[in-house]
Amino acid sequence: MRVKCNKKVFTPEGGGAELQIMVSAPSVESAFKAAADSIPHGFNLIAGRLFLDEFTVVPCMEQPFDSISVVRETPLGDLPVSLWIWASAPSQASGLLVWSANLVSDKESVFDQTNDILCKYQQFLTSQGMNITDNCVRTWFFVDDIDYKYADFVRARRDFFDSVGLRSDTNYIASTGIFGIPGNRPATGGDVMLDALALKYPKKCLIRYLHARSHLSPTSLYGVTFERGTVVDYGDRSHIFISGTASIDSRGEVLHAGDVGKQCDRMMENVSVLLSEADASMEDVQMAIVYLRNSEDLSMVKQRLSEILRDIPHNYLLAPVCRPEWLVEIECIAATSLS
Repeated sequence: MRVKCNKKVFTPEGGGAELQIMVSAPSVESAFKAAADSIPHGFNLIAGRLFLDEFTVVPCMEQPFDSISVVRETPLGDLPVSLWIWASAPSQASGLLVWSANLVSDKESVFDQTNDILCKYQQFLTSQGMNITDNCVRTWFFVDDIDYKYADFVRARRDFFDSVGLRSDTNYIASTGIFGIPGNRPATGGDVMLDALALKYPKKCLIRYLHARSHLSPTSLYGVTFERGTVVDYGDRSHIFISGTASIDSRGEVLHAGDVGKQCDRMMENVSVLLSEADASMEDVQMAIVYLRNSEDLSMVKQRLSEILRDIPHNYLLAPVCRPEWLVEIECIAATSLS
């Protein structure tokens, strides 16, 4: 089985190129080698995640990959390992982004784990002169057995956010909440894992939130606490973080239950509206991750998305979405030049 390595370079007029890489490989070692061979000299790692099935052994991480996230979400297709890497030449944007990965807790309940993880993340940010409320711009929460444990996770996140001033009348954080198991699960706990991106000096940037109210409801309408998307303007470029997006309407209702093809169409319509609100389009998308509840839907989903995602580094993962009726979800990162 050969390694597949898809790349996309974003180059603003002022320099500071960014590189998105998505590798599919037969082994962790071959995935790391392909990524390392693809990263130009002088580029630094911004973020990354290794996706593994339940059988692949988690390797010992070495530089430059020692800070990447490791999560058990089975790659769909003929290769068992997938690796996402975001790297950049030195720039104002890359110098401001702070990546945190693999945050877990050994508490017993999902509620206590979620609270403990967020407290630990807050403590880390505080040690760096930051905090969740002012500095965090993107989160990924991975929840095991999500159909049964998601409600307790949502309740804990909502309570914590409320305690630090993140409410429906202020703002939340762009996020994905999806099934996933930590690659290095602790002996107890480990039902929830957090990865996150923060900005060192948010006052140097303009931060905007995407709503697409014609197509999507506020998430608070059904009791969850995240933004549909967030735009960070650095001066020379913008990063657009599109949260996990599924087939949902402006009332917060699932559309096309049981029809994965139609769910794909509505999902991408929602993403396009969010991107247009950020003065962007699918051509500006630098990477994408597609989550499927059922592996047998892969063929249909690829049929719907292959042309749309053709020039975008992306992968397909077996990872149930947070509502049983949702069969497919997508997240993406886009970038536009402001020069």
